[in-house]
Amino acid sequence: MWRRAWQTLLRTVRPEEETVPEVVILATVSPKPGIESDVEREFSALLEPTHAEDGCELYALHRVRERPGQLVFVERWTSQEALDAHASSSHIATCIAACEGRLEGPVDIVTLDPIRGGDASKDHV
Repeated sequence: MWRRAWQTLLRTVRPEEETVPEVVILATVSPKPGIESDVEREFSALLEPTHAEDGCELYALHRVRERPGQLVFVERWTSQEALDAHASSSHIATCIAACEGRLEGPVDIVTLDPIRGGDASKDHV
């Protein structure tokens, strides 16, 4: 009986037929003090051209409330190939060049894998 309940739970959380081809990214940008608005302007300029890229499903820039000046991108791409094309785009190269020496360190990029459960329309980015 316990085994059957556990198997039911596993199917609810991660159905066998489900595949997750998309790539979800959190990218954190930490500008040096005093130039936060300049860095934000540079990274904001990425929004429009990135939204036009093939494979871009979500590319949203946020300010971190608890850390003034810090920015976070929430990104969703249809595939790793789409993300790789974005990373090698001219607008990314332009932004990186414009921000050289203006950040506390490299952009912190984290790749996320979803854990499905509950309402399927609300359990992932």
